[in-house]
Amino acid sequence: MNNALNTLQSGQQSAFGTANATATAKQQTVTTFKPSVELQTQVVDRMYTMLAPGSDVVLDGHSAAATFETEGATYEDINYWLGSMFSFATPGGAGPYTRAYAAPLTAPVTPKFLTLQYGQTGLITQLNDCSVTTLNLAGASNGKMSCGGSILASKALVGALQALSERTGLAVAMGNHASLAIDAWAGTVGTTAISASAFAWELTVNANREYRAYLGDLNPTAWNDNPWSGQLKLSLEVNATTAAYITDMLASPNALIQKQIQIKYTTGSAGTLKIFQIQFAGQSLQAPELYTDRNGVTAIDIVLDGVYNSTMGNWLKIDSTSATATMI
Repeated sequence: MNNALNTLQSGQQSAFGTANATATAKQQTVTTFKPSVELQTQVVDRMYTMLAPGSDVVLDGHSAAATFETEGATYEDINYWLGSMFSFATPGGAGPYTRAYAAPLTAPVTPKFLTLQYGQTGLITQLNDCSVTTLNLAGASNGKMSCGGSILASKALVGALQALSERTGLAVAMGNHASLAIDAWAGTVGTTAISASAFAWELTVNANREYRAYLGDLNPTAWNDNPWSGQLKLSLEVNATTAAYITDMLASPNALIQKQIQIKYTTGSAGTLKIFQIQFAGQSLQAPELYTDRNGVTAIDIVLDGVYNSTMGNWLKIDSTSATATMI
């Protein structure tokens, strides 16, 4: 079997525990997908008059997981993974359509669970009740935005692929589409544009999601989220604007870096407008890395951990705008 012939397909579920074995969309922007089966087994030891390790093996539990990577995340397909982690977003507008996602505060999210089919003729694996529990987004100058993460699933079984066509009109979010704004903790996010300073960024969000089984279950039949966490890393050139972030922290008295960050990718206009926007509020719980080198230019790497900001009303919001009306 040639790995280059493997394909990943998805079908949206109506609820956890209700698999949709008939895929409706080809996840053609995913570059790496690694499913795994997780078996909980044990050898039953008995007082036999022999030195064998045991005579019976029992299966206590069965679940599954996966990791995925998308080297060139598109404005359209990013919504599959956001919807699988956050609450499913109802599109607003009349074309283009905007989907708004936010980290949970007082109520749990309601993700769109997926049934995934992966492989090729001869070996196809179906994963039920899939949801993204860890999401990693990253971007850099002169590069593509990437998306990856880890997925939980309730079970793995033999699957079947559908004859699905390639979707067209997808646009990759590129570094030259991006802009950065950094605002004070009490300011308005997205107000203070920072130009000619940022080299790269990386956001990691963890839903700390867990699947569980009850008496009578072999596979997980329920799920819950613990408090979410997130971290944003910014790689910035040291200049008259960015040096202040460090000098403020090193001044007397010492202070943490507290900022609201907006990273916004934009391309097209009117009906072809595409936007991907992250708004993040965080504080530096660890010291920044000073005097790193970026092609001979002095740079700093600032790491901010997500902290609730009352002005923003959250610590993480993500908006996606494209001409895609319905995620199938």
